[in-house]
Amino acid sequence: MRVYISVDMEGCSGVVHREQTNPIGYDYESARTLMTAEANAAVRGAFEGGATEVVVSDSHGGNGMRNVLIDRLDPRAELILGSPRRLGQLEGLDDSYGALFLVGYHTRHGSTGVLSHTTNGQAVANVWIGDELVGEIGLNARLAESFGVPVALVTGDDRTVAEAKEQLPEVEGVVVKKALGRYTARCLHPERAQQLIEQGAVRAVKKADRLGTEPLGSPVSIRVQFKETGSAEAAAAVPGAVLVADDTVELSCDSVEQAYAGYSSMVALWEPAWGGWIRG
Repeated sequence: MRVYISVDMEGCSGVVHREQTNPIGYDYESARTLMTAEANAAVRGAFEGGATEVVVSDSHGGNGMRNVLIDRLDPRAELILGSPRRLGQLEGLDDSYGALFLVGYHTRHGSTGVLSHTTNGQAVANVWIGDELVGEIGLNARLAESFGVPVALVTGDDRTVAEAKEQLPEVEGVVVKKALGRYTARCLHPERAQQLIEQGAVRAVKKADRLGTEPLGSPVSIRVQFKETGSAEAAAAVPGAVLVADDTVELSCDSVEQAYAGYSSMVALWEPAWGGWIRG
């Protein structure tokens, strides 16, 4: 079984503040180390559970998706690094994979949880696929499901795992910290957090074949509410995108993959100098 691991930073144990997730911030290098270590724990567990190949995607937008320390990554895994990417946090995912892991993830914008936001926290307020309000977990789950790939593991704070289980009841969830506020958490020691992730990854691989997927039918609409009107106006330049409110753009597509790619383009127009659609 091929396993795809998308690893973000905000949901890692020990990460609680924006400065840790920004390359110019204090403690960023420490957060990179924690992110890499949690990715490694998921890689170890995937192989122990029976994976034959593992691909890791650096899915944190800070530093242009160049955060995982490749020289410290488990050498059995390959790493997707850098941006821009048509499919953002899931670049390269296809129907050849048997499971998707979302490691170090966080809750959506407007929800309680450590460093909650949806993709680009400075630009995006809310995202809907059809009538479903989604964050990064829901957005990525829908894309994976369109390829027939189940989300088998989600790790992060307790609110993040709860959000995942609302949408994916059978997913393996690993809580590495308890959210006490947006910038405060009760964190497990990194060694303990990594141990739990490794154990969860083993269980996730073993049950992945039993996890069902429910791909959306066609057409697929994606609606994006931005935090200010100028961003919506810029996003409306994407072919097929329509302003449906002063701050909101909607795009109708033939597939989730096209909708996801369209979303990538819309958000990239907000700040193209960063070289990517997502800030993570």
